[in-house]
Amino acid sequence: MSTVNPRKHFGIVYTPAPIVSSMVDRIPSLSDTAICDPACGDGQFLVAVAEQLCARLQRSRSPAAKARLHATLRQLTGYDLDPLALRRCRQRLSAALARHGYPPVRWRLRQLDALDRSAWARQAGRFDCVIGNPPYVRIQHLEAPRRARINASHWRLLSGCTDLFILFFEMGLDLLRQDGRLIYITPNSWLRSQAGAPLRRHLRDANRLVSITDYGQHQVFADATTYTAITEVQKGGSTKGLPSGSKCIGLAAGQRQFTAGTVSVQAGAWNVLSERDTGFIHRLERRPRRLADVADIHVGIQTLADSVFILPEGALDLEPGITRRIFKASAMRDGRDTENRIAIYPYEGGKLIAEDQLRAQYPKAYAYLSRHKPRLLARDKGRSDPRKWHGYGREVSITSCFGEKLLTSSMNPRPNFQLCPDPDALFYSGYCVKPKPGVSTARLLDELNSETMERYIRLTARPYQGGWYSYAKSTIQNFPLPARIVA
Repeated sequence: MSTVNPRKHFGIVYTPAPIVSSMVDRIPSLSDTAICDPACGDGQFLVAVAEQLCARLQRSRSPAAKARLHATLRQLTGYDLDPLALRRCRQRLSAALARHGYPPVRWRLRQLDALDRSAWARQAGRFDCVIGNPPYVRIQHLEAPRRARINASHWRLLSGCTDLFILFFEMGLDLLRQDGRLIYITPNSWLRSQAGAPLRRHLRDANRLVSITDYGQHQVFADATTYTAITEVQKGGSTKGLPSGSKCIGLAAGQRQFTAGTVSVQAGAWNVLSERDTGFIHRLERRPRRLADVADIHVGIQTLADSVFILPEGALDLEPGITRRIFKASAMRDGRDTENRIAIYPYEGGKLIAEDQLRAQYPKAYAYLSRHKPRLLARDKGRSDPRKWHGYGREVSITSCFGEKLLTSSMNPRPNFQLCPDPDALFYSGYCVKPKPGVSTARLLDELNSETMERYIRLTARPYQGGWYSYAKSTIQNFPLPARIVA
């Protein structure tokens, strides 16, 4: 019997102590300050605040100052869904006070589902600071009843298959008083993703972005691979559409080294750049065209059962008319694939061949696919049309992948655009760039594999561990190109 890992299930990632300490240090004041962690877990952030308060109490000689620090202790607030974590949080807070010789206080810890607005609505506008590490989990991975409650709560920043931490941004800002401070460590995906667009607009139009520390590809958490950023926001005080108006932006150039920078915006996405790199991007954006202006970009075919449809050349004796040559974009080097492959292509004129026609016209291919029918019916969790069991799981690029094209993987350590040697071939595991009429394919290939493209991607694309970067359509389509790209 399988067991569920509660940390993974609820998106729990514990924050390293040095990161917690650095975030607590960003709280503008600890004097008579109402502080809340809306996903407090076992109390990492609240305990760190309590430790600092106790240390300051011991140093303070002013009765008035001591009273204000005590007021902050009594106002420490934590919410969490897990009652065991809350019990541990209460124990740790009391232990922190005991170590400094102070009696325990009545901690304001409450079990609630933070994503149910009715559970905390009365606390809106009450806190001076909201701090924490919200859960890292996609909404679609939650149980259906909880997803339904989230959708019924009318979240302003909810956009498609969003991450829970984005909704915690909205909750945190709602809990704050005007001019209050939000300090979160979260995945940095919201800076560039489509799901993060509503959050970027909200921070730009209705709040003041104080600082972003983007760790890029550097791993902050020892037991989880995630790409993170610390975001500091002041409620209200709009930047009037200019996130670069924020004066204190941090760029994490390594685990411990930071370079002053600014937020640069390209096609709505935010990137934290140094002054030198910002100048490079601004110069590049003076170019007259973008890649999307001169080429069409398509993802490869998506069978959802590659081992069934994509085979080594000569592996099966099949009718010639049912197969096509196929290239794996992620395996292309020097215009060649690492293996000669063919794909079963049950389509004519872009439409799926009817099952009866497939059986009569291509009996060998039909017999082969029939042996795999149970697996093909199980694709997409069994939600696909059973009448189309013999087709691809996603009907994308069925015809758009044909023609002269440049292929690239969706992730690369550096540009790797390859001219496909066969315009009639299919491709998968990546994207194709198809030049529009009048565009020089040779010049376009040179530009896409240039050092300029490499630097542009390193500054604007989503980074991955080991020096890899996203080369997805959403990233490469905005690459600026010179006028000479037109033949």
